[in-house]
Amino acid sequence: MPLPARRPAARRSFAAIAVASALTLTACAGGQGKSHTNGGAASSASPRPGGSLTISVVSDLNTADPFGAAGNQAIDSTRMNALYDSLLWSEPGTGKAIPQIAVSLVPDPGAAGWTLKLRPGVTFTDGTPYDAAAVKWTWDEHKNPERRSLAAGAAQAIRATTVVDPTTLKVDLVAPNAQFDRVVATSLSFIPSPTAFRKDPQAFKTHPVGAGPFTLTDWTRGSAMTVQKNPKYWQGPEHPYLDKITFQLIGDSEQSLNAAASGQVDAKVSVSAVDGAKARAKGLNVVQVSGITGESIMFNNAKPPFDDVRARRAVALALNPEDINKVAFGGQGTAARGMFPDGSALVAPGVNTNPPGDRTEAQRLLDELAAEGKPLDFAFTIPQNPQANRTAEYIQTQLSTLKNISVRLEPLQVAAFVTAIRTNRTFQASLQNWLLSDPEPSMYAYLQSTSVSNYLGYKNPAADAALERGRIAADPFQRQAAYTDLARLVQADVPAWTYQQGFVTAYFRNGVAGVLLTNDGMLMTDRIGRAAG
Repeated sequence: MPLPARRPAARRSFAAIAVASALTLTACAGGQGKSHTNGGAASSASPRPGGSLTISVVSDLNTADPFGAAGNQAIDSTRMNALYDSLLWSEPGTGKAIPQIAVSLVPDPGAAGWTLKLRPGVTFTDGTPYDAAAVKWTWDEHKNPERRSLAAGAAQAIRATTVVDPTTLKVDLVAPNAQFDRVVATSLSFIPSPTAFRKDPQAFKTHPVGAGPFTLTDWTRGSAMTVQKNPKYWQGPEHPYLDKITFQLIGDSEQSLNAAASGQVDAKVSVSAVDGAKARAKGLNVVQVSGITGESIMFNNAKPPFDDVRARRAVALALNPEDINKVAFGGQGTAARGMFPDGSALVAPGVNTNPPGDRTEAQRLLDELAAEGKPLDFAFTIPQNPQANRTAEYIQTQLSTLKNISVRLEPLQVAAFVTAIRTNRTFQASLQNWLLSDPEPSMYAYLQSTSVSNYLGYKNPAADAALERGRIAADPFQRQAAYTDLARLVQADVPAWTYQQGFVTAYFRNGVAGVLLTNDGMLMTDRIGRAAG
């Protein structure tokens, strides 16, 4: 059954059109946002009304509010979409920001100001209007330091917002950003009921109130979350298709694949580099989107020992991405040569953001540090799952063959891992699947010196300048020049070291229809269902 007709978005300015063209060029050139599947950009079967699905998830939500959940990451975004729907979403393949509850988000000339238009008549499940005031309140709360929002870095770009009328919000940015619609689509798209949140912010973490296609009915921590069809959903009684979704916690990737193959679960979104190949081998359907960066060692540049660039370079020079892929991933992944994948139109051809492996030079740097009384001794914080364990153990073994270096593995459950890394920033080095659909907003948020989301503690004025130029550029060639400069700076500074090209994979059983995997790893829950017939 087709979706209700959506209003056409307002005509975009030349800047927005150029950005969309740049993103399409990148996808066609094999850069970020490339998607492929067994049968197209999404599952081709038509969904029928009714029924339920069980979707495997690797970890529990830390909280169910948009401030504490990692809503801009594949691990949390599908559940957040079910509860809140999305203002805009990121189209697979092109990376274009597509309106959902928004009607349009268009820039003023120069892209320092934007205008958001909303659908009229949308309400949260408590009856509160989903209007411009609700969006303004949410984005202001993301900037509130007391909220400790994981999306604070994205919201920091907003200087002020003005409610023009219930369906119109004027946005004044701190600096021009020709990609601000992408920022919203990936990081600022989940809007909660201000009325319910203000009433009891603590209770809201486990009893969320949104305007999504589903409402939370049961949540057993560490086990499962169940959501039921929202009878007040703005698209009408025909949507969503499903009556119920159960998000089943299965931390082991092999167990999850076996559960799907045996019919215990119906689908999963994975950021494992090898799950696509493994799922196909088990006869499952696969939708996959490639991105910028991927599995990486992320260094805390702000504290010892990795506040010294020599320590970061020594680790990177001692390791070989091809060897990591062969040993830790069974050769089923794609070794990375830097943050930007080969062929990405965002950087000039031939730019390599990884320093070439050189164990002799790595040992020289380690000896130099030891001679200064700083032998390299650090904790390697990793998410608690078998693939991360295998990878980290191999990295630990490789590094231990050198002198004056000691590595301790520190596995944490995913929720605790996210808190330690992104909120408390207590780590020294960590293993992360840092997957981006575009440099905006996350690369800017994580690498810009003054960003509140820069948990890496990386500071380089030249990198800041490149990030600013990339942010404001509407011309694809100017954008490429900016990110080429950034890639070369990252090669020298090594704030992070990417060894495995990233993919987001949705795999699912026959009988599941309407699978649409967005560029940042979110399933659109208003579209997914049981196959007709």
